[in-house]
Amino acid sequence: MMFSKTLFFFFILFFYSNLLAKDGSAIALIYHRFENNLYPSTSISKKTFYKQLQYLKENNFNVLPITTLIDFFYNKKPLPKNSVFITVDDAYKSFYEYAFPILKKFNFPFSIFLSTNFVANNENNDFMSWEMLREIKKNGGHIFNHSHKHKSFVKYSSEEIIEDVMLAEKIINENLGEIEKIISYPYGESNKSVEDLIQKLGYKIAFSQHSSPIHFRENKYNLPRFSINDEYGQIKRFKQIVNLEPLILNFFEILTNKKDKSSLEINFIPNLNSQNVNCFISDGVLTKVVVENFVKLKLTELNKDKRYRINCTAFEKNKIYWFGKMMIKENGAFKF
Repeated sequence: MMFSKTLFFFFILFFYSNLLAKDGSAIALIYHRFENNLYPSTSISKKTFYKQLQYLKENNFNVLPITTLIDFFYNKKPLPKNSVFITVDDAYKSFYEYAFPILKKFNFPFSIFLSTNFVANNENNDFMSWEMLREIKKNGGHIFNHSHKHKSFVKYSSEEIIEDVMLAEKIINENLGEIEKIISYPYGESNKSVEDLIQKLGYKIAFSQHSSPIHFRENKYNLPRFSINDEYGQIKRFKQIVNLEPLILNFFEILTNKKDKSSLEINFIPNLNSQNVNCFISDGVLTKVVVENFVKLKLTELNKDKRYRINCTAFEKNKIYWFGKMMIKENGAFKF
């Protein structure tokens, strides 16, 4: 199988890893709906949510505002041990009704990513109103940009992205006061050109929806978050997630195949023993080959236009190390 570097996503971190290494890592959590059995993949019960926050409190986790990450990435301020960020996308009214009272009880900071076109203007709406959002802001909540129309940025032109992002920013600033330049991508979808554009618009950090711990060498315009819901959010798994360590890669590349549009090759060098690394893909077929400390992944049968998630884990010294990556296939082409 012949792979080409004509289209590829390529990082070389080995040569300057010592210069950039900073202490600390963090787990960012993403929630959507609460107490809504119709959407188990994006909803969580208030009972389970309470148990999760109780675990964080009783075990002395540092639940921090995500603005902390600006100091971490730009001012090299280390993150404290056991750092966790709580984020909520889309501003559903169920958050205000069920999760907000629990967060106030625990006095934890949290962030809402708001798509401004959906703010409620009547009581029957499924989303929060500006009045609710103002109350949240007064009680420890931070409100950030999640676009205006909530359409995938990888399907937009540069002009459409700029218009959408700036309109949402303007509306939020007018209704809630000026906000920090932090954004989460609709559906977590971005690529290099989208990320470059968001940076040019003055945004400091941007969030996706793939699963991985945050560390200093992460792409700050494609930061990972663990999705928490009724399907994958029970307390046993939650404990595992918030105690994960980052699997840091000293080298990473994705190679496309010109002849076979349903396959990719991923090569990387982890900072741990490669023999201990196991990788999984959300769909398709994954084959792993290890040569010395070099891991080669061959991904085949990637036939559908969809989001593909790859997760790699390693278990060493009673700790689980995790790396995650999301790739998007759109109109038969991969976007990273």
